[in-house]
Amino acid sequence: MSSKWKWIVIVVVLLFPIQVIANSLIDDDPDTDITEEQEKRSNEMFRYKSNQYTQPENEEATVDNAVSLDGYERVAENDHLALYVEPESLALKIENKHTGYLWSSGLEEGKDYNLNNTWSQMAHSAITIDYIDDKDKSSTESILTNESEVSLTKQDNGFSAKVSFEDAEITVQLDVHLDGDSIEVHVPQNGIEEDENKLATMRLYPFLGAVEGTDTDGYLFIPDGSGALMRFDEKQVQSMAPYRASIYGDDEGFKRSAKEEGDVQVNPAQKITMPVYGVTNGVDENGFINVIDEGKTFADIIAYPSGIATDFHWITAQYNYRYQYYQPTSKNMSGYNVYQEQRNKFDVNERITFLEDEAANYVGMAHTYQQYLIDREMLAAREDHADIRLEFLGGEVKSGLLRDSVQPMTKVTDLPDYVEQLKQQEVEDMHVVYRGWTEGGYTGTLPKKFPFENELGSDSEFSDVNDFFKDNDIPLYYYTDYTKAYHGASGFSGKTDIARKISAETMGGKDGETDFYYLSPLKSLEIAKDDRSEYEKNGVENLAVDSSANLLFSDFNNGATRPEVMEVYQDMFEELQTSVDSLSLYKPNDYLLAEADRYLDIPLYSSNYSFVTDTVPFLQIVLKGYVPYYASFSNFQYSPEDEVLRMIEYGAYPSFYLTTEPSHQLMHTPSEDLYTSQFQDWEGAIVEQYKMVKESLGPVEGETITSRNVYKTGVVEVGYSNGKSIIVNYTNEDINIEGTEVKAKGYTVTDRGNPS
Repeated sequence: MSSKWKWIVIVVVLLFPIQVIANSLIDDDPDTDITEEQEKRSNEMFRYKSNQYTQPENEEATVDNAVSLDGYERVAENDHLALYVEPESLALKIENKHTGYLWSSGLEEGKDYNLNNTWSQMAHSAITIDYIDDKDKSSTESILTNESEVSLTKQDNGFSAKVSFEDAEITVQLDVHLDGDSIEVHVPQNGIEEDENKLATMRLYPFLGAVEGTDTDGYLFIPDGSGALMRFDEKQVQSMAPYRASIYGDDEGFKRSAKEEGDVQVNPAQKITMPVYGVTNGVDENGFINVIDEGKTFADIIAYPSGIATDFHWITAQYNYRYQYYQPTSKNMSGYNVYQEQRNKFDVNERITFLEDEAANYVGMAHTYQQYLIDREMLAAREDHADIRLEFLGGEVKSGLLRDSVQPMTKVTDLPDYVEQLKQQEVEDMHVVYRGWTEGGYTGTLPKKFPFENELGSDSEFSDVNDFFKDNDIPLYYYTDYTKAYHGASGFSGKTDIARKISAETMGGKDGETDFYYLSPLKSLEIAKDDRSEYEKNGVENLAVDSSANLLFSDFNNGATRPEVMEVYQDMFEELQTSVDSLSLYKPNDYLLAEADRYLDIPLYSSNYSFVTDTVPFLQIVLKGYVPYYASFSNFQYSPEDEVLRMIEYGAYPSFYLTTEPSHQLMHTPSEDLYTSQFQDWEGAIVEQYKMVKESLGPVEGETITSRNVYKTGVVEVGYSNGKSIIVNYTNEDINIEGTEVKAKGYTVTDRGNPS
């Protein structure tokens, strides 16, 4: 099934229950005539109350903080926090000295919990590990499971402890220290000692901030898509699965392919690009955000809502010291599962920052992470103008009976004409991305890039177009990729330059029916260095780089695990920054934000899991005012009117994927899913969306998001650092917010300051 039809099926499935429920509510009276407007409003009500939007806060909810310090010793304090530890379990209690609130990592003694011994031991222990014996059998042990030996040493700002797990015969060093309004939890790799059994995974303080039942107000924050909440007032059924996702996506170096799995595939979580999670307890009362500073390349984030396995809502990170992988033993892919022999070498360091009052929410969490990135020079302010991205497909490879050819879709000389047409309609601020410019078309020749595809224009025509864009001060980005290498292309060796899994299989995938491989990162870096002179010679001044910005895998062709590969990619993008004037990156991981002048295809939704109650713009709040970001293509959107309002609310700029020729000419090419793209069909929408975004987001160019308030379902106000705010009204009715009128399906820019 093509991607086009898959998306249509998904949309129908998602909308079906909303339609059924809505009809049941307005059809109680068989004699009632249901007007089209009534049905529309009913459907709308359910849509905006879904987990793809943010819901209003319950201002009357209560917070339970019945916490005792019996059995705990105070080991450190500063102006912000006091740190207490229970010596036997290393469970923590952290007092916020400004509010008096006590955070707990464990269970309260004497309280009756609906937990069996295994869960109780894990919930109250600082560390839980999985380990494997010499037969590759996996077992779990927490500090309290057996008679673990715990040696605790108090220090000036915290403590250091050594835990010897009895059955596992594994020793782990744990350090916990105060640092301002944060605690740092550290497990050094040289503090892990193994004997015959081998460490597989580790969880630290999994129940810190955990909440039992659904009576307490608050939520778990997960970095899924743009950001998502799991509110405590929701209880899930036991049959549901928890949230689990690997930071930076699954490591392809260990992952078994779907074809090999033979299992039913479920909708995967959106890739985590920021290694954070958080908890709140109360509306703007108490919260924390955990930033995984070290160990993130081997970490999964796990979140359980109440009703799945226990009555608790809890969230933690799991660190993978050894992955299990599938080792084929024959060409028909028969084989067996086995664990890594060598342990992944990394330190763990978590920085948990405690938030209070108006900062104790996902907005405050985003600001905290934003400052973390700034302090480490991972985020810097870029030039920001409210503009529009126009991405054009030049040529695409087309299979022929005797040989492949190139299907030209947009000649390079067409680009200035479209710019002039739009400028005549007062579309002044734009940038253009040109795909498929390489010889052989979009999926034809990568990693080789030059010469230009002659079906799209001569060298002199490319040069003239480059000059046109430079003279008009409009950036022209050439799309490329330093990770994908297409089957049949040149410029690499299939034996030495392709990344390989730990099982020695090559890594790659498909674009339509076209196979591609992942290049070894060292080869990618080599090619990037070699391309520098070619870019200068051919007048290429800006690059839009795709999967290299968002893929991170271990490469056993060169014996490099994710931390080493991350460093190679960082070096590669620094090299590219010196080669060209500007880089646009598609969904970059956080360690590449410093290299991104533009963030392309930013997610505006979460993964739509049933246990998620709200979608929030966490990612956008982190980036706004620092890196301009762009939504996915508007010509693929299901509900354009709402999607433009979504962009305005989230501070994202619009994008279109376009061609000169009609899209049906892409049949039997890897881009056949591009089913509506002709410029003449979308010109009006480009002008309309540009003007709406310019009018709304133009007044807050370069500003940061300081606040966000959901007044009612479908009505949101976003405050900016220059004192302006934008109120977005998704509903079909005009509204009045404290004297400010906002039209139905509209927005208003005000000078109200930061709404509370």
